[in-house]
Amino acid sequence: MSSFVRQPLFHPLSVVFVDDSADFLSGLRGIFRDRILNRFFTDPRAGLAYISSRQREVPGLLLSGSDYSEIEKGGGNALGNDPLEDDSRFEEIAAVVVDYEMPEIDGIRFLSSIHDAACTKILLTGVAGDREAVDAFNAGLIDFYLRKTDADMPAKLSGILADAKKKHCRLRGQVGVHDVGSTYCDARVIRLLDDLAAREGYVEYYWRPAQNAVLMLDEQGRAGVFVAWDEDEWAFQCDTVVDAGGPDWLREGMEQRRIMPLFWPHEAYRAGLSDIPTTHMRPVPEWDGAFYSITRLDPSQLEPSVLTFAAWHRAKQELTRIAGIA
Repeated sequence: MSSFVRQPLFHPLSVVFVDDSADFLSGLRGIFRDRILNRFFTDPRAGLAYISSRQREVPGLLLSGSDYSEIEKGGGNALGNDPLEDDSRFEEIAAVVVDYEMPEIDGIRFLSSIHDAACTKILLTGVAGDREAVDAFNAGLIDFYLRKTDADMPAKLSGILADAKKKHCRLRGQVGVHDVGSTYCDARVIRLLDDLAAREGYVEYYWRPAQNAVLMLDEQGRAGVFVAWDEDEWAFQCDTVVDAGGPDWLREGMEQRRIMPLFWPHEAYRAGLSDIPTTHMRPVPEWDGAFYSITRLDPSQLEPSVLTFAAWHRAKQELTRIAGIA
């Protein structure tokens, strides 16, 4: 029986900071400088209103045995909405950072009031509030608490927010069916994707069910395709070339693990397919028999309807500029 797996997904997300101290918020702005993604509020009511306007539930996936059987019989490679088609995805709130000591409402009550929001809740304490923070953490009302006066607070907060964004995205990836995409859900491939993203400057990536590959996009919106094959996927790809009457050079090179072709925008070889690029293949660390490649795409190979983070960010900056002029 096939298993359901949540597919790789990562993209920039928003963070909300609330503190009645304008000076402290100014310090946070100096650390978290993206004014489009990060929102800062000295008024708790304004912060709550903003969070409420963008609150989204975690998509559920509850399937009975009969549901599973119908999916096994049906076509398609994925369940769930395609995150790449959601133009509002960057405005989803991954975390809320709130000061404990505020005159209108303390930070614990603030975070408790957004209990339905799917975000990481972080409480900042000053000279008071440590005991209350511990109690709130033990009660499950908050996820983390940090002392504002600790020298390493900014570094700790940065690490927590990075993990919060990964957690938020992990809950929203599509679900592969018929075992399609299971290679990408392996922990070794997930680590590899994150390492590549950090090293090569990719800020978002999405598993594509029709191609069984991961589309990666950098800060400028330039695209690359990540492909990973384990032994089973190699066998499937080789068999497809043979069944479709593919060229001998392709079949032999693949069987001997000398070449790794890129069939994008297809999942595998198709009869009559010509001009097949081969990519520089590398072994997946700690996984014998598994290889990967990452190949830059020409801009014409990216669907025009795709809203990249780069394009979204430029549009938001322009709106902010126009609003500032008006």
